[in-house]
Amino acid sequence: MKDKKLWAARIVMTVLSVAVVAFIFFRSMQNADTSEQESGTFVNLINRLLCSLRIDYVVSDHMIRKTAHFTEYTVLGVFLCVTMYLYLHRRVSALLAALGAGIVVAVCDELIQLSSAGRSCQLSDVLLDSSGVLCGALIVFGVIRLITHRKKAA
Repeated sequence: MKDKKLWAARIVMTVLSVAVVAFIFFRSMQNADTSEQESGTFVNLINRLLCSLRIDYVVSDHMIRKTAHFTEYTVLGVFLCVTMYLYLHRRVSALLAALGAGIVVAVCDELIQLSSAGRSCQLSDVLLDSSGVLCGALIVFGVIRLITHRKKAA
């Protein structure tokens, strides 16, 4: 029974990881106009929210784009790290595998943007994306450590 649960967890996490990669790649295939329109919608929404809360701060398009990069790669890092941990059962190996896979996805993501009208490939985005993967992995290992620490204390 334990093996069936492990295999089910592996399949679910692998599918979720692939789905996040597909989402990231799909967004990279959008041309610059579509991408700017979408981020512009978020910029306007957040700025209206800040104004309604009487917060004297304006969010820029650049901030929204970079935050989106980091956030989607943090989610990817969580899924990749859990997936790798389910397969490898070793924290360091899972971390390295997740980081390696995340960096490959980040590089491919930027290369995809080269073929999207008005988009560009930026090393700074690969670094930001990789940082997001690392952040997601650290969240996973923080949770694992917390759980194991609580089990030992009980």
